[in-house]
Amino acid sequence: MPKLFHNGSSIVILLNMFKQLKKRIQTIESYLWGVKIQTYQSILNGKLELWLINNHKVLNSAHANQSFDSMHRIFQKVFRETAIENRTINNVLLLGLGCGSIPTILFEELHLNCSITAVDHDKMMLQIAQEHFDIQRFKKLTIIIDDALKYVDDCTSHFELIIVDLFYDDQVPEQFLETTFIEKVSSLLNSNGLLIFNMITQTKLQKEKFEELHKYFAHADVIKANGSNSIIVHQKQ
Repeated sequence: MPKLFHNGSSIVILLNMFKQLKKRIQTIESYLWGVKIQTYQSILNGKLELWLINNHKVLNSAHANQSFDSMHRIFQKVFRETAIENRTINNVLLLGLGCGSIPTILFEELHLNCSITAVDHDKMMLQIAQEHFDIQRFKKLTIIIDDALKYVDDCTSHFELIIVDLFYDDQVPEQFLETTFIEKVSSLLNSNGLLIFNMITQTKLQKEKFEELHKYFAHADVIKANGSNSIIVHQKQ
């Protein structure tokens, strides 16, 4: 019996060593070419891939990063250039949660003491956020699974900061570029509140749509980020 127990212990030790070695190899590979961890199928966003990049999990759709890679850096830049941490922000409306890049920046990087209401229509995105990004750790984050158009239409609350980050893959659905939606979203801002609207502007059509949106916010600032995104920053007077 003692000999058998010893052999069993040795096997456990070897298995643990193998797991640690495998993890170290995966970490090295993540810095070299990335490691694809899992693939999901979303009704709204199509194929979603979870990758390990530079030892951090990121989520990509077919043509865009959805969370924690280039998208994360884009909003780091936007919040830095708008000096968000110096503003008085109690309530935030986030239209398009993804896997939680924006709450992570606001809560953990900028240490804002605010409440965030996040609206996302993609149940698969929330599932990934819960399983791989521990989105539930944010106690002041309320997640609502709903169509942003319907939510905004029914909403009676007001916010100091509204962020529109609504994409299906790399496209902003047409309904979120309509004047009625933009007017309603703007009406939910408090006085001096800030509206941040993110768009990918790589193709000619995307650029044309952005210019149409910018016409509505004639005096808004525009932040260019990552060589692919244009972000409107509008402050309500």
